[in-house]
Amino acid sequence: MKPQLITVLLVEDDEDDYVIIRDVLAEIEGQYFELDWASNHEEAIEKASLNRYDVCLMDYRLGQRDGIQLAGDFLRRCNFQAPIILLTGLGSHDVDVRAMREGVADYLEKSNLTPDLLERSIRYAIGRLKTLTALQDSEHQIRLLSAKLLEAQENERRIIAQELHDSVGASLTAVRYGLEEKIYRMGKDNRPPEGVSLEQIVPIVRDTIEEIHRISSNLRPSVLDDMGLLAAIRSDCRKLQKVYQRIQIEIRIDVEEEEIPESLKINIYRVLQEALNNAFKHSGADTVYVSLKKPGQFLDLSIRDNGRGFDSEVMFDPEGKTVGMGLLGMKERTELCNGAFEIQSEKGQGTVVRAKWPNI
Repeated sequence: MKPQLITVLLVEDDEDDYVIIRDVLAEIEGQYFELDWASNHEEAIEKASLNRYDVCLMDYRLGQRDGIQLAGDFLRRCNFQAPIILLTGLGSHDVDVRAMREGVADYLEKSNLTPDLLERSIRYAIGRLKTLTALQDSEHQIRLLSAKLLEAQENERRIIAQELHDSVGASLTAVRYGLEEKIYRMGKDNRPPEGVSLEQIVPIVRDTIEEIHRISSNLRPSVLDDMGLLAAIRSDCRKLQKVYQRIQIEIRIDVEEEEIPESLKINIYRVLQEALNNAFKHSGADTVYVSLKKPGQFLDLSIRDNGRGFDSEVMFDPEGKTVGMGLLGMKERTELCNGAFEIQSEKGQGTVVRAKWPNI
């Protein structure tokens, strides 16, 4: 099997150590290495920005700054894609832990450095990166499929809601008016000897129509399609205010309808709908604050109440997933659109539900 060429960036301010590491790489059998050397922080940043390396070997001691700080700069400023292996003259558990937190792939002591050890560390670091990249690609594909599934579900809801409203609802409305007209023409003496009177049938039909309208609205609010998201938000808040008259709603919307991408509107609405239902039914609050704004390039939705609150730690299962109160659904909807979801609550301090999306 033909050896693979591996490009290595060595960040080392001691030329003697550079020569030693170069020679160790040269002793590795069955593998070719192309070594590039950066002797200081500025040169290392410049070379890292090229993103042409398979792996980086970085000295822990680099003048006034250490290699862990530089590794953080590589990842944050340069979006460095290759794994970083930290080299040190003296091992330390604290340094090892710090390196791990900064995303360093491995931590080796120079005094114990051998061709076999360095080769294995490089091979494992590159292999782990490939595995992680494959997992991230798979996660991205799953998110795309989930988003498509969610979109298909919303489209199906729209169709069902429209059919209930336009077809079944319209037919029942015609039946109701027909019955009322028949009662009017027949006068008061319309009760048959046995069975149900027309007067008893009319309220049944009326209640059925109202129930169909309720189901249709829950499936897909017509105001969202007819008048837009902002009108749908205000409409939902008015409806809840009528039902829960002891609770006040304060709405602040600092964004225009045309500034909200169409693909986000239904997800913003569903998150708001679930959060409001939770606040009104479970919080014990007397005031709920709804905010939708656009700070910079993000859309920021916030639902805050002054209720009893809860211990947010118990809302997560041992695997870190949210449970209860529809939080998992809100979190998934938000993240499927590349958003970030968070909930903050303490007992006696109320609850804040916040979702944030990039305005793309």
